Amino acid sequence: MADESHDKPILCPSAQPDAADAKVFGVMTDAGQDGLRVGYLSEAQPISPDVLAAATPVAPTEVMRIAAPCLGHGCGHFDGANCRLATRIATMLDPVVRALPRCAIRPTCRWFRQEGPAACTRCPQVITDVRDASELQRTVAGGEEAQISERTLFRTIDPPSAE
Repeated sequence: MADESHDKPILCPSAQPDAADAKVFGVMTDAGQDGLRVGYLSEAQPISPDVLAAATPVAPTEVMRIAAPCLGHGCGHFDGANCRLATRIATMLDPVVRALPRCAIRPTCRWFRQEGPAACTRCPQVITDVRDASELQRTVAGGEEAQISERTLFRTIDPPSAE
């Protein structure tokens, strides 16, 4: 049987909900002392108004992991051959699981194809948009060295003002 994953687009596992063909593949869950971790869905679900509304009052990317076709040269993380974000995740973050988590997008995931299991053992701790990002999160996201848009992994979100 042929590997059908090579016929499908490579997916970015840290996409925005308004990206073409975006799908939710995980939801952030409370892991106690370990903080938030991705709870992987058995099947990726298309983004819909109902799915987006379920995130209210926060941004969908604060509580969901979303995959969409990799933008390649259209993304500030892409260097022409590889995703630098995947490299930083695999080399700068500690693993948070020992075994590969079940993942609906692994066969077409850019991070897995590039970094292998090292990306998958770190992936559960990745939150696309973070309020009060740590120094490590900002560095992994690309820090000042990367030419990255405001919409990126570990984007810092200003808390709502108390007016």
